[in-house]
Amino acid sequence: MFAGNNGLYAQQSSESSVSVSANVDFVSKYIWRGQDYGHTPSVQPGLSATWHDFTIGTWGAYRLTGDGDDELDFYISKTIGPVSFAVWDYWSYSKANPSRFTNYNAETTSHLLEGQVLFSGGEKLPFNILGSWLFYGADPSKSIYVELQYILPIKSSEIMFFAGYQAKGNYYAEKASFVNVGATLTQPMAVTEKYSLDLLLSIIANPGNKSIFFTVGVSLYNK
Repeated sequence: MFAGNNGLYAQQSSESSVSVSANVDFVSKYIWRGQDYGHTPSVQPGLSATWHDFTIGTWGAYRLTGDGDDELDFYISKTIGPVSFAVWDYWSYSKANPSRFTNYNAETTSHLLEGQVLFSGGEKLPFNILGSWLFYGADPSKSIYVELQYILPIKSSEIMFFAGYQAKGNYYAEKASFVNVGATLTQPMAVTEKYSLDLLLSIIANPGNKSIFFTVGVSLYNK
């Protein structure tokens, strides 16, 4: 599933032309909302296009070693002021899980469809609030997840503190509980006119299943 613990900023573009963003992350372990997806390490490319505050994109996670599934996701989002609305389609597959992308049968699919609402306070109020509902697919409990983020700039770097809570369902934990608590340091390492390279360090705890992780990664993206 998307993005480990990358920043969840609501982006707004006033330009009439289409803008394209691309990135690739290399992370030591694929952790998403406090869950370990069995990639050690993981390559995670992303590509998106934005036009008039509409964004359509794709994101993937591919294991180099480990026994987890590979993943290919698609999403569409719309930003209105400080609020973004999005629908995600997460699809997992592997030799042990040879699911077809076209299989959307509720009982056998490995797709997860998610609706998201994101409020971003921007630079003046460095808080983000994310609400997520897994409304169809491989989670029959239709889990609801809420995450609060606080972004703290430190010179050229920043630390994002986050706390994610499963309010309903059992996808992230057996019962309602905090499942994703921690912090991510983003430290720029190289910047050119067109590209940036960041170092990512994350400490992530899942109190719901009593696990904790430390991950390291690098992120390359166009400016």
